[in-house]
Amino acid sequence: MVKPFAVAAKAVEAWITDAGRPFATRVESVPGSSKPMAWKFKVSHPRLLHDTAKLSLPRDFPATPAQIYLHKDHCLVLPHVEETGKVCLGVEATPDDYANPVQAIGRVLSAFEHFLTQCNDEDWIASELRRECWSYWMRFCDKVASRRNARPTPKHLYVAIRGLTTIEEGSLAIYLVGTGRQKVKAVVACHGDTDPHSLARRHGISDGQLARGTALFVPLPIGQDWRPGVWPQDFEDLDMLVGQLSDNAVSVISWLQQFADKPRQLFLVAFVQGQFVYAYQLCPPLVQRLTPPAIEPLPAIRLDAEWSLTRGYGSDEFASRQDKRVLVLGCGSLGSPVIELLARAGVGSIIIVDPDLFLPENCSRHVLGLSSAYQGKATRLAERLTREIPGVTVQGVSALASSWVSDRATPGMFDLVVDCTGESSVRALLSQYRHSAFQGTPIAHAWLEPFCAAAHVVLVGAADAWPMSDPADALVNAAEWPESTKHEIPACGAGFHPYGVADTWQAAGFAAERLLSALGRASGDSAIWSWVRSKAYFDALNVGARPRAIVPLAGSEQDSRMLSRGYDEVLNPNG
Repeated sequence: MVKPFAVAAKAVEAWITDAGRPFATRVESVPGSSKPMAWKFKVSHPRLLHDTAKLSLPRDFPATPAQIYLHKDHCLVLPHVEETGKVCLGVEATPDDYANPVQAIGRVLSAFEHFLTQCNDEDWIASELRRECWSYWMRFCDKVASRRNARPTPKHLYVAIRGLTTIEEGSLAIYLVGTGRQKVKAVVACHGDTDPHSLARRHGISDGQLARGTALFVPLPIGQDWRPGVWPQDFEDLDMLVGQLSDNAVSVISWLQQFADKPRQLFLVAFVQGQFVYAYQLCPPLVQRLTPPAIEPLPAIRLDAEWSLTRGYGSDEFASRQDKRVLVLGCGSLGSPVIELLARAGVGSIIIVDPDLFLPENCSRHVLGLSSAYQGKATRLAERLTREIPGVTVQGVSALASSWVSDRATPGMFDLVVDCTGESSVRALLSQYRHSAFQGTPIAHAWLEPFCAAAHVVLVGAADAWPMSDPADALVNAAEWPESTKHEIPACGAGFHPYGVADTWQAAGFAAERLLSALGRASGDSAIWSWVRSKAYFDALNVGARPRAIVPLAGSEQDSRMLSRGYDEVLNPNG
């Protein structure tokens, strides 16, 4: 059987051979070569450095559109040309291309012709290079690093920035590896008072011998022309640009003279435009004091919270979340994913209180795994989130909720208290301490019903208190459940309700979304949110559960609904 890809390639070959002879000449490949089928053709344009282009069919054409290549010298000169010479034309494959592959080639050639027409406009070229300048910067760094006379540079440069508005000095943590002439494995750069070594240790990138360095962080206005051809090519260009941006208040030469007694120290100048960092390593001159330092451009990896957690979008909401302080009681199968979701959403400070150890049988529905076996759930989860998520302070406490609340909690300490224990005793505890420990602070109770048939988040506003009678089962839950749904295990009072990780994490996503909403609410009104499976799901359980009115009657076993209910409406159904 002939494969569809081969049929499409043969159709294109026949079209070019029959109709396009002097248009293109087949690029002969070595017999047995796996290189794709390709043709060269002449192209005349005042902006092109060479007069030959290549049309290439990927091996999976037309699933992947045909590609056009210019000479690689056009990279960083014309927009949308990669380091291989490939021109990114924005053409996408369509289902019709299998039946009419020649038509697919026509779209690519038309797009290339349009690209050449746009290249007649100098303003368009400059605008496109500016618009995607970070992508071109990466290629620029690779090109410079491939020169024979390129200076050694770090394998990785990590940068953390926050709120940079003026030129600031910063510090570097440098990690050296090897013996003798050591190589720089990684550099972490921070501005202001942030210690880069502490940041590197936190995120596990501090391997190697530590050395120190200094950086100069320079904000670039968004309107500043910044693209290939404009970037500093030597130290004089760089010094001149910093002088222009600072109204001649800052000179890189003068800045370096402060460290004349530390010639071997590593120095960086990092330009920050919007969300992107464009760094230069300053290398010692060939002849000390007679020639200027050399510069090497470096790609920078941002590891601060604003970039890692938002990519720079929604910064106002994110900044608000970074200031929030949340107490979470319980980090089990519901609490642990809820806590991780809150941390990844940018909540700045989280204290976790849970007395239990993580057991191997918890692996199926918990964020932690076997490496945490027989260790405190709260402390291990805090360690994991601290290492993996930037910008969040997570403290884990192995303690009973009752003892920690009575000993440590005070009014105004938190912006939200979250109870994920699912225990009636903890709900009663929080009601008892409502005014002495949490006055003015909203309290949220989140729990699952057996088999994860429903999940609930009850937000108790600052002016309310959860009834000591604990009406969760009687008034909030979606069903009445027989005692037999709990699986007992041979330990005093121990047992569990069966449900899997997919069930639990659906509920965790639902709960976290409501908790984030509660953190952003201007009003302190109480509310009850529920996620409830369909009646078909309850029926399929066949355990004798008695669904209530909020259970949707329609839908399959996989269907569910989310609903909001008034706090007073649910707790005082008779007015």
